[in-house]
Amino acid sequence: MKENYLHTGKTTRKSLPRVKTVLRAFGAVTAVTLAGIVLATAIGFGTATASGRPQAGSGKNLLAEKYNTLVMRVYFRDRAERDRLAQELSAAEVPTTKGYLTVIRDRDLYYRLTARGLRVEIDENNSRKLSDPQIMRDTFYGGYKSVEEIYAFLDQKVAQFPSLVEKIDIGDSWCKANPGACVLPSPWNGYDLFVLHITNRNIPGPKPVLWVDGDIHAREIATPEVIMRMIDYLLNNYDTNADVHWLVDYNDIWLMPEVNPDGHHIVEAGGGGNSPYYFRKNSNNVGGGACSWPPTAFDHFGVDNNRNFPFKWGCCGGSSDFVCDQTYRGTSEGSEPETMAIVNMIRTLVPDQRGPGDTDPAPITATGVYQNIHTDAEVNLFTWGWTATQMPNYAETRNIAAHMAAPNAGGNGYPYGSILEELYPVDGGSIDWAYGELGMAAFSTELGGNDFLPSYSCIDNPGCGSAQGLWPENRGMLVYLAKISRTPYLTSHGPDANTVLTNPPSVPQGVPSQLTASVNFAWSNNAFSQNVGGAEYYIDTPPWAGGTAIPMNGTFNSATVAVDATIDTASLSAGRHVIFVQGRGANDFQGFQTWGPISAAFLDVTGGASPTPTATASPTATPRPTPSPRAVPSPRPRPTPLPRA
Repeated sequence: MKENYLHTGKTTRKSLPRVKTVLRAFGAVTAVTLAGIVLATAIGFGTATASGRPQAGSGKNLLAEKYNTLVMRVYFRDRAERDRLAQELSAAEVPTTKGYLTVIRDRDLYYRLTARGLRVEIDENNSRKLSDPQIMRDTFYGGYKSVEEIYAFLDQKVAQFPSLVEKIDIGDSWCKANPGACVLPSPWNGYDLFVLHITNRNIPGPKPVLWVDGDIHAREIATPEVIMRMIDYLLNNYDTNADVHWLVDYNDIWLMPEVNPDGHHIVEAGGGGNSPYYFRKNSNNVGGGACSWPPTAFDHFGVDNNRNFPFKWGCCGGSSDFVCDQTYRGTSEGSEPETMAIVNMIRTLVPDQRGPGDTDPAPITATGVYQNIHTDAEVNLFTWGWTATQMPNYAETRNIAAHMAAPNAGGNGYPYGSILEELYPVDGGSIDWAYGELGMAAFSTELGGNDFLPSYSCIDNPGCGSAQGLWPENRGMLVYLAKISRTPYLTSHGPDANTVLTNPPSVPQGVPSQLTASVNFAWSNNAFSQNVGGAEYYIDTPPWAGGTAIPMNGTFNSATVAVDATIDTASLSAGRHVIFVQGRGANDFQGFQTWGPISAAFLDVTGGASPTPTATASPTATPRPTPSPRAVPSPRPRPTPLPRA
């Protein structure tokens, strides 16, 4: 039985080292996951990984005998074998496109697998780092925020920007929902679950939703830091960056740095904060008394919230039913308070836009984007995770992921693909739920970083395998998701509007300003690339709010077109104005013109009366019809849940 298979022999408790701290100085590595957390394996596979030579006549492997905790590459022959082994071994969440699974376990498992005739290689560098706690240093004191510091940051933002942000309590963590139940590492009472809602509340909706959350797996402590930087970026640049300005004015942006505060609290406790525990799941300790404490990299109590969502829960070999495993799915779908806090909140924000059948697509005008951030496999993932069958909105979803990745479109440069294409089966996952139930465009980005807990300096600066830093290399990707959130599938068919400039950017009333931009389909791997068919701009009021379209000039016969226009300021009031620019393709799609995401610039007009608020101008002509954020059928009654296989 699985329980005995994973927890027999002397290596399950006393001889396994306490895997408590950050893996640092991995060298040239590529991201992998520690049985649901992300670890690093060597890029130079020929030199950094070895199978070891057996001792003469012993049948033993030198490397297996040398280290108590082994990072192993278990090779498979086909997808069916991959999926069986992934479930059996609680394999790491890492791309499997090179023909092997990554498994972190002990030497007993190594010998069991090789005795079965499987090809297994041991990564010596990472096995040494996991087995030697002296190597593991970089800590919260290096800069990573505790739960209390994260929440204090949210309070600070609310105090600084009261008209743009509010902190919403969406529920309780498991420890708070179960008073007195949490005693390891020491008694504590749990936490509220907070999400920061960013929008200009002086501008009415409805507004499209971008939801971004992090740290659903507690030890992925780089993810809250990136989301907090997104919060800072949107709020600190509201008055100086025109794109940030309109995104905050016209979107409901929900940013949740900490999905799993109980788990984060446990991670912090390792070595008094100096050697963080590799704790992945939430704090639900019911039935987990046989699990390891202190937690190891692959054995501890708790439920994996990212296997607990109420869509295809436990259906398809993509989660575990053993409580100590890293992908333990819980006792029932949506059993965990952290899971259902997100589900219940998003259900109030986004309409149900997809039919009950597995092959029912969301409409091309569906609204809303869900982004779930992990570390550190360095990949952009999308649905499905529970089946190899392509999702109904596959073409548009894949093209959005290609844009998220494209460096020449502000992307992060990561590979991209469906969860099952890049990993192996995952059921009860968050992005499968967001798309499967509501029809949202849903993605999971695994940040880079070259090891699971990168040096804190690598969040903002080059290093850890990142030429820019984890936040700088992902900022453009997150901004793009915000830009397309009104109608992501339809907008993915349109071109980008880049380098929008007003020249001069400040003019006296009555003096014209020249508007220039580039409209571009020609970014890497754009499956919808075509010739640009036109461009237009709006002053103060965007198209979905009834703004008046003003055409721009250009030679519309290629995939990238320089466009321009002369802005007449004679009728503009003194003050700051937002100039919105968008381009479209030459060809329509499903009866809609293929308008791409908007980019903007400021234009300051001097002289005359006192400035009037931006984003409130009334249209003076009949606006061009555009899909509304609620341009979907009225929410239907929720269907009876489909039978779970």
